[in-house]
Amino acid sequence: MLEAGTPHSAEIVRALDALARGISGDACWQDDLIRAGWALGTEEYRLGASLHALVKQIDLLEAMTLYALETAAAADDTATASDGIALARRLQRARSLLSLATVKGFTEAYFAEVRARYRLLRHDLRNPLGTIRTAVSLMEDETIPAETRQNPRFRTMVKRNATSIDAMIGSRLADATTRDEAFSWHVVSLADVVRTVRRDLREDAAEAHCDIVWQQDLPTLRTDALGAELILRTVVGAVLREAMPHTEVRVELERADRETVTLAIRHRAAEQRHAGCEAGLTLAERLAVRMGGRVWRDDAVHVALPISVGGDEREDVAGPG
Repeated sequence: MLEAGTPHSAEIVRALDALARGISGDACWQDDLIRAGWALGTEEYRLGASLHALVKQIDLLEAMTLYALETAAAADDTATASDGIALARRLQRARSLLSLATVKGFTEAYFAEVRARYRLLRHDLRNPLGTIRTAVSLMEDETIPAETRQNPRFRTMVKRNATSIDAMIGSRLADATTRDEAFSWHVVSLADVVRTVRRDLREDAAEAHCDIVWQQDLPTLRTDALGAELILRTVVGAVLREAMPHTEVRVELERADRETVTLAIRHRAAEQRHAGCEAGLTLAERLAVRMGGRVWRDDAVHVALPISVGGDEREDVAGPG
């Protein structure tokens, strides 16, 4: 929503304006914020955003607004701590309402599409079912001559339409269809994911006197974008605890195939490993297993993420461990 290089919603300006009026306490700000948030959620779904990314971007919007308020307060000699807290409370109230309305607009747009999808599926299933019923009725109708009822053509019709139903169930009701882009799997640039991790761990990196860098040609692919971010944030945060000062923590592409992409996180560790690093890597491994991936360590820390290439779908992903 706010990232460079991504489609921007036409409703974001209205939402920002409504948020500002919510902070200032203008009349009818709540109504305006609800309308703006609902429209924003609907538009973001139309543009192909995921719900996780949308909520995260609203968090970022709040953080940016807080920074702007902090900067303005620092330049005002008359501002007090009480003034700052009051502004922060008004921002939190407006942001909470914006989040609620945006998520509701997003999910209602999603459910409208799901209803249309299932209406079409029901229609497509009824056609072969109707043909099967007709063929069976003819085969059981004793008023029709036996040689006609035993015509192989009826059995062929039943078999062909049953096969058609089975194919539709396999393709349109498979486990893979539950990985909707709105809620889980999404086309994402791994470089953008690492960039987000670097921003979120800026203070940790500064404390460790390290820099987080990444291979510039990391691929764009379809995976669990939120899961990938959580895993990488946990791994990078862990290795920062044991990295040598004034060194780099580098994220590189190790390999990619049709089912998995593997990243290597390389760093120069201090002679004595930090216990917090091992605990963080254990958590990352558990998170990875839950989304069908893997985390392990040898000369580097490796993160393997399940992916989907093009229109191909993977049927089974490991559940929570």
